[in-house]
Amino acid sequence: MAIDTSGKWWKGSSFEDVAEYLRLYMEDSYPVGKVAQSVCTCGNTTFTLRTDPDEGGAQRICTVCKKKTLICDSEDYWEDASPRKVRCPCKNDTFEVGVGFSFREDEEDIKWVTIGHRCTACGILASSADWEINYSPSLQLLDQA
Repeated sequence: MAIDTSGKWWKGSSFEDVAEYLRLYMEDSYPVGKVAQSVCTCGNTTFTLRTDPDEGGAQRICTVCKKKTLICDSEDYWEDASPRKVRCPCKNDTFEVGVGFSFREDEEDIKWVTIGHRCTACGILASSADWEINYSPSLQLLDQA
């Protein structure tokens, strides 16, 4: 199913819509070259999410096994962060989560990371945090969604 853009909020029905949303959301600033789905070590793909859009950083908490995982290089900033629990406008707090990666011109390093999510209750698509990656090498972040 395609993203429904007819209402106040864009809505999707699957993770593929999260990936498409991130590509459209970032196309005029830091175009997304790859989107990775967050998957817990237990195999689950739904999470609660805590982010700090100012400091840059995100943590996902598995809805099945409750494992907490810092996304990408969030550990580097988490001590100074003031994370808040992400809630959908419908008040739900469970999401499918994806990480959009924007690459530098040489495509050998990541330039920008964007966290996207889809509410599991109503399908609203959103992005709650993004941040710059200003070091090299950085391709290891592709495995830390």
